[in-house]
Amino acid sequence: MTRRLAFLPIALVAVLSLVFAACSPTPAAAPALTDPKEIVTKGVTSLVDVKSFEFTGTFTGNVTAAQMGNFDLSTIKLAGAVDVANKTAKFNLDAPSLLGSKLDAIVVGDAAYYKVSGALAAGLKGSADKYTKVPVPTASGDPAAAATDITKLVAQLQTSLAMLPSPLTKGTDEKCGDADCYHVTTTVTGAQLQALGAGSTADGDLKFDLWTLKSNYRPAKIGLSMTSASLGTFGFALDIKYDVSVSISAPPADQVLP
Repeated sequence: MTRRLAFLPIALVAVLSLVFAACSPTPAAAPALTDPKEIVTKGVTSLVDVKSFEFTGTFTGNVTAAQMGNFDLSTIKLAGAVDVANKTAKFNLDAPSLLGSKLDAIVVGDAAYYKVSGALAAGLKGSADKYTKVPVPTASGDPAAAATDITKLVAQLQTSLAMLPSPLTKGTDEKCGDADCYHVTTTVTGAQLQALGAGSTADGDLKFDLWTLKSNYRPAKIGLSMTSASLGTFGFALDIKYDVSVSISAPPADQVLP
């Protein structure tokens, strides 16, 4: 099933990979936007001054996996928070319908801690009762500096957007809770997914939705949905809140495996 879902749209990958960028000023004003590509670009570059954020994810529908049967995704929940300034983060995934899978993870500085159970435990060495401590890989160079190089960032993003097999479309402005949001969508057909290397099982259309706050362009919600004859009908939505109070610390020593 993992291989089948490896064909996320370039726009979604771009947005998600840059949610963790930090520390560079954004414009004080937020002029109205009409170009969907500009809305996506502004949405990504607006993230570089984020100090903290939290996110929640919900799933809908069912996925059919070869030799594993049908999985009800509506029971899966994920949540997390990031304190950018203090370099801490936490993440929780609870997926009872996926063979009782559960993952709790904490990142503090250069160390990560995780507890895992269910199907996920087959691929991760760890325990469901105590945290396993591992070092956080450090990429060469300065990732924060690279992420906040706005000129380079915008150029890379626009190149990625130009590679999308389907054009971005600006929909009607909508409410994100109490806030006004832009709504941008694109749909990649099954044939286009196969051309991108998703394999013959990509027999349905994949829709990507992005809602960004009109006040400061930050992404408020990201959605992904698909209807496929072989995989089923399913969807995922990620809601994001910014500059929230976040308190994250390493687990006590007696809760960590020696």
